Amino acid sequence: MMDQGEEGDEEEAWLQLRPVEPLPSQCCGSGCSPCVFDIYQRDLARWEAARASKDRSLLSREETQSCPSKLSPETFLAFLISAVDRLTEDTYLVRFALPGNSQLGLRPGQHLILRGTVDDLEIQRAYTPISPANAEGYFEVLIKCYQTGLMSRYVKSWKAGDTAFWRGPFGGFFYKPNQENSLEQLPWSYRDRTRFGRLDRDLLEELVGSCRRKPFALAWPRF
Repeated sequence: MMDQGEEGDEEEAWLQLRPVEPLPSQCCGSGCSPCVFDIYQRDLARWEAARASKDRSLLSREETQSCPSKLSPETFLAFLISAVDRLTEDTYLVRFALPGNSQLGLRPGQHLILRGTVDDLEIQRAYTPISPANAEGYFEVLIKCYQTGLMSRYVKSWKAGDTAFWRGPFGGFFYKPNQENSLEQLPWSYRDRTRFGRLDRDLLEELVGSCRRKPFALAWPRF
């Protein structure tokens, strides 16, 4: 049976293992699921269960990452920076290496969360890779830096050979490929307006014009 001093030491040891609540700056504000606060609440529940049963083995997570290219929404993984190109005064194109010929595997509309540390303050921001979905052995991110941005200071310090930490993917939208195999399967109104099943320029201009009256703008496609 432990005496009072040993019980105090044991309690102190458990308190040191207690998860630290994230700072507001650690949330990117993009509505990610799980958010850093979701992960904290789950880790806190795991800690409380382990503390109640006095079983520290309950604190360890199962490691499911077989390689750095297999992303995890919950765990930050290290990626090697293979190139940093300064395109303009405040815009950088950064390439991150993937092992072998592996692919990142993001779907349309998905983004990643970058973690950085500036002045001992951990920050997180969301970015969307711009490299092709089938790019092998790398992925690229275009980052705009701001004069007073904390993450901007972190990004500006990057050079080839450094390591950055990402988790994800998050977001995305459901895309169902076109199911029509021939022109005859298209609706009559669509066939009449677009002979070969494509939106014509007039309709695209109408779509772009209407979108620009909204809070967002649809980028004009390059034919």
